[in-house]
Amino acid sequence: MKNLILILAFFVTTIVAAQEITNEKEHELSYGITIGTNFYNIANNNKADSFIPENLAPSLVLGVYGEYNFTKNTGVKLDVLYYSKDFLFDIKNTLFKMHFIDLSANFKYDFGETYREGFYLIGGPKISIITDATSDNEEDYKHHFETLNLGAQLGFGWRVHRYIDIQTKLEYEITPFFKLDNGHNSKFINAILSANFDLARIIN
Repeated sequence: MKNLILILAFFVTTIVAAQEITNEKEHELSYGITIGTNFYNIANNNKADSFIPENLAPSLVLGVYGEYNFTKNTGVKLDVLYYSKDFLFDIKNTLFKMHFIDLSANFKYDFGETYREGFYLIGGPKISIITDATSDNEEDYKHHFETLNLGAQLGFGWRVHRYIDIQTKLEYEITPFFKLDNGHNSKFINAILSANFDLARIIN
């Protein structure tokens, strides 16, 4: 709970600070939908209680985003994403399926002559929430995992059309989704490739 409060305080502080920057372009709010794929792996700090992805196939990612620019080059982008992951508990060879909702706030720097044109970089914190966790026998195992995890992400993208971005984000979860009292733990590593459709520009 303390970590969540610190993250929220960070979001508020950075947004307020960014609003004090002298504007080089009129503020503009945009929003849209995200469709993509998530390539993921698991970092285990041991071999005794380890998890491995079921296969290398990516999972479908669906979401929405909101974006607001403060100057012609800088802004903030908020994402809400939904996706699943399948993986095995190595010892018992038990298959688990999890569904997640990710909340993230990214700083964005756009290298175009105006905002939302050309190449850009993004980076910032994220919160990952496990909404459910079931095994291959359909039992609910959500209580065995850490349902709220904090992570960091860094990525880049390109505005390939007036209202379409192609974007890649690399994510590392700082807190483990699984941990034991003996110190054994497991964390997710993600690479999300997505297309973002700017509904604000499509509508207008």
